[in-house]
Amino acid sequence: MQERWNELQQILEEMTIMKKREYALTLTVCVLAGLVIGMLISPKKRVMIGSNNGNNTGNNNVSGLDADEFCDCEDDCCCEE
Repeated sequence: MQERWNELQQILEEMTIMKKREYALTLTVCVLAGLVIGMLISPKKRVMIGSNNGNNTGNNNVSGLDADEFCDCEDDCCCEE
């Protein structure tokens, strides 16, 4: 075990030359991995895209008309909600 540890230390002590492209790719992979890990371990699991800013307010009254005036069918249909 001591021999393997010494070999590992020798490998880590050697200077290696890294191209700029390899450095940029390594940095990009680390950043993206950090984002994914951060999303997985974050305490808030529900994500809402958008802000519920009133687009679905439930006000379906078109130009001040009542539901009876807006409904053009004579039968009992979904207009009487």
